[in-house]
Amino acid sequence: MSLTTTVQGWMQGVGPRERSAMITRRHVAAETSTDVDTICATISHDVFFGVPVRTRTGNEIPESSVLTTYDQVRGYYEGRAGSYVVLASAQLKSLTTDWYVFTETAATLRGTGEVNGVDATGREWVVNSAVIFPTAPDGIRGEICITHYPFNDIVAGTVQAPPPPPPGRAHLPALEMDNCALFERFISALRRDDTSAVAAELSDPHTMAVRIDDFDHHPLVHSGSSKADAVAAFEALRHGAEDITMLTRIASDWYVFCEYLMPLEGGGVRRLALSHPVENGKLTGTFGYGKDEAG
Repeated sequence: MSLTTTVQGWMQGVGPRERSAMITRRHVAAETSTDVDTICATISHDVFFGVPVRTRTGNEIPESSVLTTYDQVRGYYEGRAGSYVVLASAQLKSLTTDWYVFTETAATLRGTGEVNGVDATGREWVVNSAVIFPTAPDGIRGEICITHYPFNDIVAGTVQAPPPPPPGRAHLPALEMDNCALFERFISALRRDDTSAVAAELSDPHTMAVRIDDFDHHPLVHSGSSKADAVAAFEALRHGAEDITMLTRIASDWYVFCEYLMPLEGGGVRRLALSHPVENGKLTGTFGYGKDEAG
């Protein structure tokens, strides 16, 4: 097991960032079983899970994909236990802060029953996902996950991989560079409050599920399934902000992750940790968590 998923209890006494890592690692370790009680013991009772369904045309967000109560989350794990179990999780990228952990993983799964109507019992497959784990003192507050390829295609062995870059760019991280430039255009447009330019970088549909907690820790969930919904949500997310910057950005060949920081009128800051899947040169979704903090 990787050290990024190994439970080492002494980390809790080091500081808030280390406690955040420990809380997440305990959950990841618990997920290698089908014991729902063990898994749910690692989850906060103040939750926000965003688990969109990856399809060939983007990410869908049925009601079952946005979970805002502990009972809903428990039901999610009860259902999943009858379909598959996580055997191992290779941490390709790992970023830890005092309030969330971001990882990109290649997780090996084993079927324990039917997966979307297909009997997958005993079969093994690997799923490439990027996950934001907001953390709280009593466990992970959320598991906000995007997946590279459609789950159905992975199980069926019918994944449609993109073509390689042209010869002149074969030696370059071409898609990462393109996605980085795409995101620069998007966040610059958001910073100057240019809604037309923001919309130009989004696909239609653009699916969204983001929770943000205000200064009094009251949560508000922004969700939608169209470009118009997303533009309105971004307007709400930047409302009251004097400026926008990036604290952290990871540009991969299929998503961009960013931690946004916004100073607010009247004092305080807004923090957002958001994952944006990318396809065909557009941001196809926005999923994550945020909070307002007093100055």
